[in-house]
Amino acid sequence: MKQHYTRIFSIDWLLHRKIFLPLACIYGLLLCFLLPAARLSAPARADGGAPNLAYVAGSAAGISVIDVAQKAISRTIAVKSEPHALLLSPDGRYLYVTQPQSGQLMILAAGTGNTICSAALPGQPQFLALDVNTSSLYVAGKGSNQVTTLDTSNCKIKRTFQAQAPITGVALALPQINLADGQDTQLWATTTHGLAIFNTQNGKNLHSISLADEPRALAIPPGRTAYITTEQGNITAIDTNNYQNMTIMASGSYGPMDFDESTGEVYVPDARHNELAVLSPVVVGYSHPHEPERTWNFPSAPVSVAITNDGQLGFVALAGGQVAMLDLPGKQTVVNLHVGGMPRFIITGLYPPLAPINPQEATLSGILITIGAYGLIAVMLIAPTIYFTYRRFGRARKRVREKPMP
Repeated sequence: MKQHYTRIFSIDWLLHRKIFLPLACIYGLLLCFLLPAARLSAPARADGGAPNLAYVAGSAAGISVIDVAQKAISRTIAVKSEPHALLLSPDGRYLYVTQPQSGQLMILAAGTGNTICSAALPGQPQFLALDVNTSSLYVAGKGSNQVTTLDTSNCKIKRTFQAQAPITGVALALPQINLADGQDTQLWATTTHGLAIFNTQNGKNLHSISLADEPRALAIPPGRTAYITTEQGNITAIDTNNYQNMTIMASGSYGPMDFDESTGEVYVPDARHNELAVLSPVVVGYSHPHEPERTWNFPSAPVSVAITNDGQLGFVALAGGQVAMLDLPGKQTVVNLHVGGMPRFIITGLYPPLAPINPQEATLSGILITIGAYGLIAVMLIAPTIYFTYRRFGRARKRVREKPMP
């Protein structure tokens, strides 16, 4: 029985029965499908329908990473200077970080925290906007009138935009989403005097708008309305096409906003009242509902907020080093996590892909997985050669045996 078992699974038997080559082909085809699947393990959105991670800037460690499924801090990323604003690449691979104290913008490998590249910029850079269609990162700070566009692959400067006053916030207005069809993407920059609007394709200053209050944070959700918080404690809505504006809320101390892409609701941290205000979408020039639509109350002041694309979860950075994870449909707090430090900004995103593009992204586990996958591919490529060589050798040996002796 043992001898029969050995013969059945020997290479000789497989070759004789012409099974080896079909098996090799099957395994090769499987690997051709499985390896790309491993490399492209995430959809191409930084803030996808079901995000895996939340990044918190300004924690005791520098940047704290929260695993959404585990509801716990999974790791930290140390940075030399205090981080301020954060953005993620669409695939969750790269983390863009402003550092006002050192005057830098850094691109980090999200999986390892290693530096991909950096750029020294004027004006204590704090604010970020990302155009995924052109791989352009817009960076500005309160100490300069300039917005700088960087290439997200190498931190090289592509263009600069000059406003008439120091910048207090930046955002992008997109064609077919915020603007009429046929228009180019616009860069909106709030300044201490009002609002500057630029064409991102040619750098032309399209409009400069004066506002009664001094603008601060800026958000442009899907639709025709941009939202601006002001130094005087108001929230102003501006039509992205005709630039009409109106005040929709007052008497707060408002921080960086975020929005639900599916509903258009805007979430605004209010440090004065220790609450997160939720605004219903408005259309400038028409009657609007009483704002806020609803609020979330906290024991300390909310500083920043991140809302997932599907509108299911919210993350609120609180003064005192806490982060609250919110179940938005259930209108309840899921968990409070202590990150320490002084949290300033928060964003959600995907797990970084396993397969590295740059050496700075490589982790030990990722290297082992990649080596194993390519090793299997090598075996599958070599196997047919061995098979045909073995057959030719076998035929030659058979002809020698069958040749009559002289």
